[in-house]
Amino acid sequence: MGKMQLRDLNAGTSFYKRSFVDEVRECEEMNRILRTMEEEITSAGIVPSPKAENVEVPPLEVIESKLRDMEVEVENIKASQTLFEKNHNALEEQALVLEMGKKFYSKMGGEGMGASSETATDRELMSLSEFGAQGSSMLGVLAGTVKSESVAALERIVFRSTRGNAVFQHKRIPKLLLDANSSRGGPDMVQKSFFMVFFTGGVLGDKVSKIATYFGATLYKYPEAPIDHAEMVLEVQKRLAESSEVLGRAKAISHLTLRGAADQLATWTHVVAREKMVFDALNKCEFDIKRHVFIAEGWVCSDDYDDVYKALQSAAVEKGLDTRPIMNRLKSRLTPPTYIPVTAFTSGFQALVNTYGTPRYREVNPGAFCCILFPYLFGIMFGDFGHGLLFALFGYYLISKEKDWEGKDLGDMLEMVYGGRYICFLNGLFGAFVGLMYNEAFAYPMGFFGTSRWQGFEGGMLTGETCEAGQRCELGGDIYPVGIDPIWHVTDNKITFFNSLKMKISIVVGVLQMSLGVFLSLLNHLEYKDYKKVLFQFIPEIIFFEGIFGYLVFTIFYKWATDWSCPMEAGLPGSEGGICQPAPSLLTLLINMFMSPTADITTPLYGIECFGGTGNPTCPHLPAGYCDYPALAAACPVSCGTNVSSGSFVDLLRAAGPGVDEYKVCISPMQSFIQMKLLIAAFVAVPVLLLAIPFIEIYQHSSKSYSSLDDEDDAGGHGGDHGHEFSAGDAFIHQGIHTIEFVLGGISNTASYLRLWALSLAHSQLAELFKDMILGGGLKSGIENPVLAAMALFIAYSIWAIISLVVLMAMENLSSFLHALRLQWVEFQNKFYYGDGQKWSPFAFSMIGKGGDDQ
Repeated sequence: MGKMQLRDLNAGTSFYKRSFVDEVRECEEMNRILRTMEEEITSAGIVPSPKAENVEVPPLEVIESKLRDMEVEVENIKASQTLFEKNHNALEEQALVLEMGKKFYSKMGGEGMGASSETATDRELMSLSEFGAQGSSMLGVLAGTVKSESVAALERIVFRSTRGNAVFQHKRIPKLLLDANSSRGGPDMVQKSFFMVFFTGGVLGDKVSKIATYFGATLYKYPEAPIDHAEMVLEVQKRLAESSEVLGRAKAISHLTLRGAADQLATWTHVVAREKMVFDALNKCEFDIKRHVFIAEGWVCSDDYDDVYKALQSAAVEKGLDTRPIMNRLKSRLTPPTYIPVTAFTSGFQALVNTYGTPRYREVNPGAFCCILFPYLFGIMFGDFGHGLLFALFGYYLISKEKDWEGKDLGDMLEMVYGGRYICFLNGLFGAFVGLMYNEAFAYPMGFFGTSRWQGFEGGMLTGETCEAGQRCELGGDIYPVGIDPIWHVTDNKITFFNSLKMKISIVVGVLQMSLGVFLSLLNHLEYKDYKKVLFQFIPEIIFFEGIFGYLVFTIFYKWATDWSCPMEAGLPGSEGGICQPAPSLLTLLINMFMSPTADITTPLYGIECFGGTGNPTCPHLPAGYCDYPALAAACPVSCGTNVSSGSFVDLLRAAGPGVDEYKVCISPMQSFIQMKLLIAAFVAVPVLLLAIPFIEIYQHSSKSYSSLDDEDDAGGHGGDHGHEFSAGDAFIHQGIHTIEFVLGGISNTASYLRLWALSLAHSQLAELFKDMILGGGLKSGIENPVLAAMALFIAYSIWAIISLVVLMAMENLSSFLHALRLQWVEFQNKFYYGDGQKWSPFAFSMIGKGGDDQ
């Protein structure tokens, strides 16, 4: 049923001392035989038949007997076939020796092959040989075959050992021959060469023969007389034909036998694996010798408890058992395994999470959030409407093949891609969505929602037409309805604008995702009823994180929402302009917040109060208490009563007038106050996060130790805590590591999200580079001949399409995937996820043949 995971009640018992060790070994032996049979079947080019469904399978005893007989039969057939192949190969080599040796022998012996033909070479060899006077005056011949790689060494050794008194001739055999002495454990097809050695004297022949044998050569008889040669050729051809017929029949018998085994291989493999699973499960149970029953413990989902009970009762009735299984619920302090039901859609995303670690029991599962957050992070880096749409279509194609490919062996690479088909589909959709926000497709600016809202500005008024290159532009009317105005893609400051925009988007997305992770840790604390962590871990963490990085996100949105333009400088009516203040640098703002928290903010973001200039109070009209601000005290030394001679300084705040420049100072007491309070709260949260929980744990365990002593006195020493021994030092170290990781990780993790900006900018710039340099070159080739121009455009388009597919759709895709996975695993999950749970592995025959489980 796959609804119960068994516990090993014999965990301390050696495998060899368990009740069913012999049966398990027997199953392993049959698995070995099955693997051997599968190798033989595969090497014979036979495809095993799939397991038949709804067919009654024979018991293990019958299969074991058949397997043993089949193994012996296959081994005998294989041995006979090997013997036939060696005999056939020897005949082939003998025929080649006779055929190729005839040419060399005729060359060395002159025109005739008779014994009386004594050539100049023979006489020369006999005169130089030290054995010439002792032996026969005839020229001796030694012929055979040897591996081509050993020919050079053999020739060199023969020359040296005979002192040059032997003639070594060789030629490469055009086809592969069998090597019976292969180092791979069996006959193998190798490249061989024919060789023939001419020598004088029997002693020299024996020496050459031993050397050739040492090099693994096979020597064959070569008749010298033409009649004997012709008779031997006929005999070899006759025996070769007979050997071919015998070898063919042997192969047919072997193929027929293996074909029969291939038809039953899947069924036999399933039965053996099923029986081994049963015996492994029984080895996890306890056997009550007195009552002759098995005792098993396991984990069952609460919703499936009744189904498991009914199945056990039905199985007992079906088998006709006198006793019925007894099933009880047990209370346990052990941590149950984590069971996460998955669907075809969520399985790929859950696999990404499980690769990092299995969720702890009742812990927040990141897989639920990974389904949206992971594709969204990918889409920010891969943001292009055209590329994203192509990738989504690729994912949709994989989804459409579910009925054809599900459960089939697709190979490692295709299986991995198919398993992530929904990831590919959503990644493509989010990439297209972000590309829609960028109003960009294949690096071309796209006006999906109309033309640009920026208009030309000439003669002190808007022209009513879209702004063009080199022309002053002003925003006319409403802003672009969706995404970025496409005119930004063709401006001179395009890189500066998109750098600023994508960098801020990366920070905002990162802080929001990490904030979600911190809030998910609150759910874990509440689920485990660990209220001390709610008060002294979650609250300090959220104060520290939001007080710094949450405030940074607030400043980003506030700066975006504020119109900083000056209507008078732009030549526009005052009602169409902004607050006429310089926009502050958020990086400078954040640095000054830490490095100079008490200094005046002279370029404020909000709560702006300006003094001097047109319409603002001057030094004599400063509100009470504002002279305490150093910036105003320095600008109004006389009015603020600075301890210096009034004759040496004058008040500087003034409005612009004839020949007089404006002098204005802006501050923000509200911004200074808020930043100071946030900074204090963040710094106070760190020691609370570091020290509170260890002291509480020390107090809790000291109270438990006193109560356990009383329990031991009253209950004879059977009370007390049976968990691990508590150590105050370990508590401080653990919490210190967590605090340092969170505080420093808040900074480093936020900076890590800038990879969204970097990858997005790289993808956009690479796409634009390929478009301008390759496709643009084809469009602007300048060729007047229309045929040649069309060919140039086709070549340029083909190169552009191939490079875009390889670099942008493959390499950039993989890069964005890995970076998004890093952000999911490290930056997001480390805020709440432990990932040290036990994987749910139920007892199920359906898992036979599957390498893993996504649950």
